[in-house]
Amino acid sequence: NAAISACELAGELGQSKLLLEAAISRDGAYPTMWKGRLLDLQDLPAPVARTAVRLALDDMVRRPDERRFHDTEKEGDFIVITGRGKRSEGGAAVLRPAILAMFRDE
Repeated sequence: NAAISACELAGELGQSKLLLEAAISRDGAYPTMWKGRLLDLQDLPAPVARTAVRLALDDMVRRPDERRFHDTEKEGDFIVITGRGKRSEGGAAVLRPAILAMFRDE
């Protein structure tokens, strides 16, 4: 998480995706992130969550053999779960605004 977050926050988006991609492919990291057609970001820090969304969208286009990707033709809508902020400091949602801002700004 720390290296991915540091790269993402520094604007090194390609490097953050490479690190997450390697963690998933090689190390089996983040095993609960994919749940069928759902991308569950609830346990991730915002920079890693943004990176996961970028990687998932890229994978939908690239369709890599070595990793699970979402296939809208077979699985239907792609759903991103951000949670409500129950585990965040102050109980405020962090991920939803971060992901929405990413979509708006990129």
